[in-house]
Amino acid sequence: MNWEQSYQEQDTPWDLGEASPPLIAVLNNEEIKLSVGQTALVPGCGYGHDAEALRRVGLEVTGLDLAPTALKSAEKLYGESVRWIEGDFLDTSMVQEHSVDMIFEHTCFCAIEPEQRRNYVESAKQWLVPGGFLLGVFFTDPPPREDGALGPPFGVSLEELRGLFGESFTITRARSPDRSHPDRLGREVIVEMVRNT
Repeated sequence: MNWEQSYQEQDTPWDLGEASPPLIAVLNNEEIKLSVGQTALVPGCGYGHDAEALRRVGLEVTGLDLAPTALKSAEKLYGESVRWIEGDFLDTSMVQEHSVDMIFEHTCFCAIEPEQRRNYVESAKQWLVPGGFLLGVFFTDPPPREDGALGPPFGVSLEELRGLFGESFTITRARSPDRSHPDRLGREVIVEMVRNT
């Protein structure tokens, strides 16, 4: 899929126009302990709504995306208080100078081809400091595409997530979100995991 073209043509049905409702619920309820000044990465950040939500609670946030048009729009919407970086999350060569305390996953994992998921896990492991935290909103049952084609978003089961992440991460909690976008009710799971040291 050509993500840059989609953003240029404003063909972005995955964009909610706001931060992920499960993320907002977690932040509002203070369900996870975040410290001001901790560093966070949002891979596949798109227009930057989730990155900005994390910045507002005091984190130093990097938004990463393949599409320069998305990043330009994100910077226009939210300014330079978030660090916007163009790049591929699966490219581990860019990790060394950008290690972070936390990753927030929302729509990157479901957008990659399922055979790339082990690469995603390796990238997450390399981006996170030992003991770092990954908070993910994963699609368990994504809505069917209107054109009937096979392609993103790709769903994943909790069992698959445990198998993929289990060697490098400890899953500490998995649950249905308290709040979801109406189109995603019953189709998401929030998973919290910690990178093994």
